[in-house]
Amino acid sequence: MRGVPDVKVVGRRALVPSSPAEAHARWVRLQAEAERLNPHARPRGFVHRALSWEEYARWRRAQDNPRLW
Repeated sequence: MRGVPDVKVVGRRALVPSSPAEAHARWVRLQAEAERLNPHARPRGFVHRALSWEEYARWRRAQDNPRLW
């Protein structure tokens, strides 16, 4: 065919999961590694009720843990 370059394929890509179960297992391993490397603890769920957007912005800026927002 004219205009279509020939593509050489060598082996199989290691990053492409062969099944959804394999993709999920890889995600679980990656998530566990990310949790281990993260310097901030995972916060418990909570609701912060601010009376205004300005108060919420002040609260958000005061947080050291970026996982809170």
